[in-house]
Amino acid sequence: MSAHLPELSEPMASDAELARRRRLYAAVGAALMIPLMIWIYRPIGQGIDVTGHPIGRDFINVWVGPQLAFGGKLETLFDFPAYQQAISELFGHPLPFHSWVYPLYTLPAFWPLAQLPYFVALAVWTFGLFAAFAAVTLREIAPDRRLVALLLLALAPASLINTVGGQNGFLTAALFLGGILAIDRRPILAGILFGLLTFKPHLGMVLPLALITLGAWRVIASAVVVAAALVVMSVAMFGSGPWLEYLHSSSSLQVFAFEHFVGFFKFMMASVLAGGRTFGLSMPVSLALQAAVSLVVVVTACWAVRRTTDPCRRAFVLAAAAPLVTPYAFNYDLTALAAVQVWMLCGRLPWRPEWSALGLLGWSAPLALMYANMLGLGIGPAILILMFWASVQEAVRAPAQAEVAAAREPAPPWPHPAEA
Repeated sequence: MSAHLPELSEPMASDAELARRRRLYAAVGAALMIPLMIWIYRPIGQGIDVTGHPIGRDFINVWVGPQLAFGGKLETLFDFPAYQQAISELFGHPLPFHSWVYPLYTLPAFWPLAQLPYFVALAVWTFGLFAAFAAVTLREIAPDRRLVALLLLALAPASLINTVGGQNGFLTAALFLGGILAIDRRPILAGILFGLLTFKPHLGMVLPLALITLGAWRVIASAVVVAAALVVMSVAMFGSGPWLEYLHSSSSLQVFAFEHFVGFFKFMMASVLAGGRTFGLSMPVSLALQAAVSLVVVVTACWAVRRTTDPCRRAFVLAAAAPLVTPYAFNYDLTALAAVQVWMLCGRLPWRPEWSALGLLGWSAPLALMYANMLGLGIGPAILILMFWASVQEAVRAPAQAEVAAAREPAPPWPHPAEA
C-alpha cells in the first residue's frame, strides 16, 4: 500500500490547488467543445453535421454492419460503393462515405444494438460504455472523491468527442486500463480484456512487448486464447473468405487515406504519421518519422513499466505510449490518458506543479489538435511525446517514493482502491 504514496520530500499540490485545477479543467473542456459543436451542427441543423453525417456518425457502422451481415449481405461490408448505398437506404437519405473497419467477430457482439432504433441504440452504446469506462477509472479513486471525478471525466475533451461522435473510445479505454490494472492481481482477467481489445489491434501495439518485459506470461496466454477463440468463432460463422476480404479492404483503405490525406478524418488524427502529413511532409518521410518515434517509445515504455509496481503509473506510461506507437491514432483514442489525468486531479497519482502547463495541454489535446490540424499545425504528437516523457519520469520516481513512504509513514488502516 505504501508503494502507491508520493515521495514526501517533494512539493505536491494541495487539496485546494487540486480543486481549483479540477474546476479549470472542466471549464476548458466545455469551452473547447461548444464552438466546435456550433461550427459542426449549426449550419445544417436537424442533427446533421457539416459533413452530412447524423449525430453519432461513427456509430452508424456498429448499427448497420450486423443488419447487413445477418441479413444476407455480408459481402456488402467490403464493397465501399455498395456499403455506402446500403447505409443510405437504411437511413432513408444519402449519407457520406463510410467503411466497415471492425474484425468480423464484432458482428455478433454488435447485433443486439442493431435490433434497436438508431437513436435508442446510440444512447445505449454511448452511456453504457461510458459507465464501464467510468467504473474502471473511479475504482482507483477514494470514495469521497468519486462524484467529482465522475463529473470531471464526463467533461474531459476526449469523453466529449466520444459522446458526440458515437466513437468506441470508452470501450477501448475500459479494456485497456482494466487490463493494465489487473496484470498483477488478476492476470487471467487482464488477458481476457486484452484479447477483447484486439477489435482495435493498433491501440494495443505496445502491450505485447510490455507484457513480455514484465514476464506476464499468464496474461499473454489468456489474451492469445481469447483472440484465437474470437477468430475461430467468426470463421465458423462466416467462413475464411470474408476475413480475407476484410483484411484487404481495411488495409487498402488505410493506405489510401494516408497517401491522399483528404477529408474531415485528418483533423481528428493524433499520430506522428498524421502530424507529419499535416505539416506537409511526404508519405515516406512521415512513415520514417513514425517508425523512429515508435521504436524509441516502445523501448522506453518497456523499460519504464519495470521501474514501478504501481498499476496506475504503468497505465500512465502505456496510455501515453499507445497513440504514439500506432500510425492510426485519433483524438477519440485518448480517453485512457484522460482517465490518468483524472487520477492526478483527484489524488490517486501525484500532481506535480512543474506539470501545470503540460497537464492542461494534454487534457485539451483531443479538441485542441482538431483546431490546430485545421490550420495545418500537426502539434498533437508533440503534446503526446511530452506527456509520455512525464509518464516515464513518474515511473522512474516510483521506487524512491516507495522507500521514503515506507520509512516515514505507517501503513494506513484501509486498503487502497487498487488493492481492495
